[in-house]
Amino acid sequence: MTLSPEPGIVIISDLGLSDDERVIDICNRTFAKTKASKWQVRWVDHHPWSKKALESLKPFIDIVLDESGKKCAADLMYETFLRGNELAATLARLAHTMDFFTNDQYLTPTSELIHYYRTFSDFYRRLTILAQKAAHGILWDVEMQEQYNKYAVLRNDAKKQILSTIIVKEVNALNVAFVPTSPYIHTSIFSAEVFQKTHADIAIFYSTEGKVSIRRNNESVHCNKIAANLNEGGGHEFAAGATLRTNPLDTNAVISELETAVRKCLVS
Repeated sequence: MTLSPEPGIVIISDLGLSDDERVIDICNRTFAKTKASKWQVRWVDHHPWSKKALESLKPFIDIVLDESGKKCAADLMYETFLRGNELAATLARLAHTMDFFTNDQYLTPTSELIHYYRTFSDFYRRLTILAQKAAHGILWDVEMQEQYNKYAVLRNDAKKQILSTIIVKEVNALNVAFVPTSPYIHTSIFSAEVFQKTHADIAIFYSTEGKVSIRRNNESVHCNKIAANLNEGGGHEFAAGATLRTNPLDTNAVISELETAVRKCLVS
């Protein structure tokens, strides 16, 4: 890690720290170096942190942590760095509505457009342009509409295929929907449609790249506790993510691994 001779600030946002000893050790060594170089590190987050992870980093960085479950990362970034800025306040409110699905204001389908851009090789350039527009208060324009129209065709085709292949199983008296996904599917938005179709308590989405997303339709379920039984699992009570240990192309093995993770959570 190379730092410029002029002191500055490193900002980390919307990223929780696990109890993985290797990760904690890397963070400690890295942040000890930044502190010695007179750089400041501010970590702003809203994920659940363990006492072990929190105490290990406190000597080196400034941690802004809210575990109330009532604030999204954008809320915290606004409060920490841009309090009083009207544009930042508006963007934070929009992000809050997106994250918590409060339906308290109209939202342009920007999050789906971001999902679409990730399928392109020049995704970083596309996302940068989108961020620059948002920073100037431009939340939708003709170009974005044209691109969204193309995306919608691909998304709708993918949804038809996926809805016909969902497997629902009863696990410890709860219905769990195991849902293959697609690069064109925004999991959080699509989960509402899956719950409506299946009436499941839990929906677990899995990709051919081995990524897992967990959503709930029953507040007695904690998604992050299910994720904790999978590889690299973490997140919130209402939404969490992880990766698979089994071959993501072997559907039977995938569902078996995910079902085991749910059972472990429900009996613990």
